[in-house]
Amino acid sequence: MIPVKVQCGCGQRYAFDVEPVGGRMPAEVACPICGADGTAAANEIIARTLYAQAAAAPAPVATVQPRFAPAAPSVHPSAAAPIASPHTPAQQQREWGPGGEGDTWKWWYYVLAGVCFAGYDIYRTYDTGRIKYLGGLFLSVILIAIGIWDFQRKRKSRG
Repeated sequence: MIPVKVQCGCGQRYAFDVEPVGGRMPAEVACPICGADGTAAANEIIARTLYAQAAAAPAPVATVQPRFAPAAPSVHPSAAAPIASPHTPAQQQREWGPGGEGDTWKWWYYVLAGVCFAGYDIYRTYDTGRIKYLGGLFLSVILIAIGIWDFQRKRKSRG
């Protein structure tokens, strides 16, 4: 049995245990509140769970065969059928780290934040007549510099 927890688009969360058939849901699943189909989401969760279980499974232990037993034909590793999985190791490595899909802060976020901070600090200085708010410009310059650096770093890694 695999525990499956689904969150519907309406915000309702529901959970159940299922014995997958062929790595998929044996029947359709619907949200208890709005009745929306949750089968695709449940199948994705089952695929992730089965992939994690397969990756965590220990390697098979080699057994010693007696001399009088016929040798089993060897199968080349490339001839073996690939395991269906939602993520290949290359994708997992690409997802996280600087510049990967897990790099959620894009370079222009920093530039935009720097410009917004600068604009707000200049507005407060002009509105109040106090120069102390111009100290926030230092943060703005740092944010813009980080954005430009990140842009150049990502540009070099692509080209």
